[in-house]
Amino acid sequence: MTENKKGTNIQSVRCVMWKLWESIIPGSKPRYKWRHSWMEKPGTDFVGFDGDRQIGRIFQIDEAWTKEKWFWIVHTEGECKMNWPTAGYEIDVTYAACRVEMVYEHIRRGEQRSVPD
Repeated sequence: MTENKKGTNIQSVRCVMWKLWESIIPGSKPRYKWRHSWMEKPGTDFVGFDGDRQIGRIFQIDEAWTKEKWFWIVHTEGECKMNWPTAGYEIDVTYAACRVEMVYEHIRRGEQRSVPD
């Protein structure tokens, strides 16, 4: 079990909105190309690409309540979301990139997310 600086159980925090089979496997690495959103201003804001297509963005907000959160947004470009959330947060930059990629791939393949009624 992994803990963050405040001693909070990270695994329990990460599972709040995701089903067990949707979890990001520890040690996972992003497969798409990620770069700083603004090349002239490196920092905590990145965009991901599948070839020339922008698939999403991950970033941090400089506020006390968000210090350990990496926010993510999936770019669907008008595609049906298939019940997949297209924004959220993770507590690690790698998990946030992997989450964008996972959601993007499901939407691109037209796979419906099963959600409870």
